[in-house]
Amino acid sequence: MPITDPLIALRTSLAEQLSALRGVPVSELPPALLDITVRRVGQAYFVCPSSWEQLRHEEGGAGRPVPYWARPWPSGVGLAGALYDDPPPAGTSVLEVGCGLALPSVMAARAGASVLATDGATDAVAFAAHVLALNDVLGEVAVVDWSTDGDALVKRGPFDLVLAADVLYTRANAEAAKALFPRLVAPGGRLIIADPNRAGAQHFLQDFEHTTEPGKDVS
Repeated sequence: MPITDPLIALRTSLAEQLSALRGVPVSELPPALLDITVRRVGQAYFVCPSSWEQLRHEEGGAGRPVPYWARPWPSGVGLAGALYDDPPPAGTSVLEVGCGLALPSVMAARAGASVLATDGATDAVAFAAHVLALNDVLGEVAVVDWSTDGDALVKRGPFDLVLAADVLYTRANAEAAKALFPRLVAPGGRLIIADPNRAGAQHFLQDFEHTTEPGKDVS
């Protein structure tokens, strides 16, 4: 029986899903999107495009948005680390909004939580599904832009724990979060936001009681 390179199999699976979600043939996908690598941060593995800069260049040339989802930002890593140190109880219903590569969802799922990882970018959701599988944890993924289609998430909730890493980067997002996030959290539940002290986050927190703590790694 021939031995299949795991990275080739992973690339093939991703290509098929990305093609289906974008509604284009695999041959029309940006080459940098399929040039992937598997990396580790602390206790979690993730798959991502090998060169974020090249992907940004190719997506920009095609008139598509900057692929911010395609790299592990410090806030996401920090939130994953917080969940590694203080995992939610097994069976906790967890929603991650703007999940990107979904490292916080991985840590919640590893603890036995019931996870729904969402992002407005179809590419992000395809990669998030593979990141969950790469870490041998179960979780659901869905294409939902929380800032414009929050009602779809409310219908799935409420959730015991809502996670958001670096999503308050504009005042518009902060205003949308003020209106939406309280509707997503079940009575007695928690909302955990990781943010690099952006102005949007400060605006959001003005109207809520909150606690803060320094960021952590997942190591």
